Amino acid sequence: MRFFALLRMTLAERQPVSSKGESYKKNEREMWNQFSRRYTDVVLPEFRPFGRRLIELAGIRPGMWVLDVATGPGEPALTIARRVGPRGLVAGVDFSPTMLRGARARARALGVRNAQFHEMDAERLTFESLTFDRVVCRFGLMLMPNAERAIAEMHRVLVPGGRVAVAIWSAQSKVNTLGIVRRALERHDAFHPPPGAPDFFRFGKAGAMERALRAVGFRQVRTERMTVGWVFNNPEEFWDSMKQGPSLRRALAKVSPAVRRAVRADVFRALAQYEWNGRLRIPNEAVLALGVK
Repeated sequence: MRFFALLRMTLAERQPVSSKGESYKKNEREMWNQFSRRYTDVVLPEFRPFGRRLIELAGIRPGMWVLDVATGPGEPALTIARRVGPRGLVAGVDFSPTMLRGARARARALGVRNAQFHEMDAERLTFESLTFDRVVCRFGLMLMPNAERAIAEMHRVLVPGGRVAVAIWSAQSKVNTLGIVRRALERHDAFHPPPGAPDFFRFGKAGAMERALRAVGFRQVRTERMTVGWVFNNPEEFWDSMKQGPSLRRALAKVSPAVRRAVRADVFRALAQYEWNGRLRIPNEAVLALGVK
């Protein structure tokens, strides 16, 4: 069986790969390596509610083998590891080696022994077919140039009857932390995605995620929408957090100081509508999808 799996991987590696897509992934890997610590400290807590709901949707139980695609610093993989228990296994994959070092360190600190982490391209998984009972992916698909291929890989590594559960951002108008910034950048002609970059909100369109799952063979596909409010103490805290993310950091590096100031001012004005008890509470909607192999 291992021979056939190796043969399959070798053939997959020979399939044409977009040079723009590969260049984009290389640049993104470097940006996410730099963003790793901030992501762990600030973003990870905001993502927890979505991760908990994914685990519920997937129906993860003790003894299962689970794959977490785009695990970052190890979530929801480490949470899942506690649920599957010592008889289960969790594999977390990500393309950022810095993120994965953080995941392994967190696993050691928590005493988690049934989770392993691998540097891997989600579009070309190196696991054998029919390996996992469940696959989860929280806010990773929309970052992948060939997400459809990644979804096909998730389907391949699942056992028959296995489930996939994914979370992706909804439409730009409903993901306010990102939408506010993007609209300000666009207003000042400062939003220019690099070659090969995917449409970040493409799966948030009505029916898009369902079609993508069905296209590779998933059945019993269903989706739900979930909104979580992100809380910031003030506009300065919001701006400092967002400008350390890969997208805004890249955009601001390419414009003049005057444009940076103008973008910041527009963002601050837009944030006024989200003032709540002396702080900012900004709602963000995600699409959560489930499919069965």
